[in-house]
Amino acid sequence: MTQTNGTSHNGSSSSNGKVALVTGGTRGIGLAISIALAGAGYRVYAVYARNRAAAQLLADHAKKSGLDIRCLRANLADEDGCALCVHTIKAETTHVDVIVHSAASGVHREVTKLTPKHIRWTFDINVVSIHTLLLELVPMMPAGGRIIGLTSFGATHVNSLTYGAVGSSKAALESLFRHYARELAPRGIAVNLVSPGLVATTALDAFPDKEYQLETGLALTPTGRLTTPEDVAGVVLFACSEAAAQVVGQTIYVDGGRSLR
Repeated sequence: MTQTNGTSHNGSSSSNGKVALVTGGTRGIGLAISIALAGAGYRVYAVYARNRAAAQLLADHAKKSGLDIRCLRANLADEDGCALCVHTIKAETTHVDVIVHSAASGVHREVTKLTPKHIRWTFDINVVSIHTLLLELVPMMPAGGRIIGLTSFGATHVNSLTYGAVGSSKAALESLFRHYARELAPRGIAVNLVSPGLVATTALDAFPDKEYQLETGLALTPTGRLTTPEDVAGVVLFACSEAAAQVVGQTIYVDGGRSLR
């Protein structure tokens, strides 16, 4: 085991020889995805920006559980952070089989109160960063590779008056990924999006109307419960499997039927 930036890299006895990169991979939905992929035998690079405590918790869990997870600190909001991420991966592996873009940020204000700086910041994290990474890492992906983006119901609907910046960035991400899907499918690389329902993670703390979102989200979900990070991670695992080879350019909803309404 090697130590890097206070995080750990462990050898897994059940390794399948495949490598996965998960942006935003140390908290919330991204955390569940990192653990699920590592549990399936992937060597996982879980990228995070600032929260060292969360990364250390994941590193400790990986060590205890024998999971091959490397927590990599890189702020994807700027070019230097993206460059560091790419440099580390290229230095340590020859291929990347799965890329999951779970990192998301943004300014939660009414759209008429958003400045151009707010929009740029949100798009840099949610859209530009993954495009920057893919330009460098797609050449390292073999046939059978998978690229998955996490989107949201707010990409196509107004579910909060303060979601304009993030919602528009998710809409842009969906369009970008559809074009990636068309271009990369002939190479055997499947690109898709996963759209979770309302998930009770710390990301909800950014919503001024958090309690209202939770209450109405639960009321509008036919299954009678909120989606969990593990629900989402399970669908991501399916999208990474051979069974999903013909699932290309799709947005898979994991919302307990909320989008039906």
